[in-house]
Amino acid sequence: MLEESCPIEVFAAELRRRIQESPGDAQKNLQTLSGLDTKIEALIAEKLARERGMWVEFSQIALLGTPFPSGVENKVYLNSHGNLIYKVNNLMTSKSLLSLFDRLILHNSIFPQTGYLLSGFTGFSNGSIYPILRQDFIPNEREATPIEIDMYMAAIGFQKISEAKYSNGVVEVSDLHPRNVLRDSEGDLYVIDAEFRKI
Repeated sequence: MLEESCPIEVFAAELRRRIQESPGDAQKNLQTLSGLDTKIEALIAEKLARERGMWVEFSQIALLGTPFPSGVENKVYLNSHGNLIYKVNNLMTSKSLLSLFDRLILHNSIFPQTGYLLSGFTGFSNGSIYPILRQDFIPNEREATPIEIDMYMAAIGFQKISEAKYSNGVVEVSDLHPRNVLRDSEGDLYVIDAEFRKI
C-alpha cells in the first residue's frame, strides 16, 4: 500500500493546471479558493489521484501503520517496516489543498531533512478529500528545548520575533514549540511540523 510517493510540487502544479482549465469560476479564484470552489478543487484532486493510482479507500487507512500520537490537523500512523510516518491531513488549518501544498513546499525548502512527500489521498467521494503525507520517522528522539530551537533557527538564518515564531525577512515560521521540533540521540534537530507565511 502506497509504495510510491510523489513530490508535492508535481501534484500541486498539475492540480493548478486542471483548475485553470476547468469550466466555471474555479480558475478565476485559484488563489482564493473558498466555499464551492474548494469543493471543485477537491473533486478535481480526487479525479487526478484516482487516475494516478493514489486513491486509498477510507476503510483501508488503518493499513498505513500503527496509530501514533496525533495533532489537530493530522491523524498520524507509524509504518515501522519502512521507518515512515504517514499523516492523513484533515485540512482543518488550511483553507484548501493548494494552500496546504504551498505550506508544505515551504517546509520542504527550509527543512529538507524532514521533507514531506505526497503518498495519496483518501476521503468520501463527495468532495471530502484528505491528503496522505509521508515523512521519515526520527528514531531515538526527544522534544527539543526552546533554547535548542532558538539556536537551530539562528544557525539557518532565522531571527526570533516572538515565542515559537521566527523570520528570515522573506518567510515567517511559527508554531515551533518543542512538540514540533525533535532532537535525536546525536543532537541533530528536526522540524516535523510548522506554520509558514511569506512576508
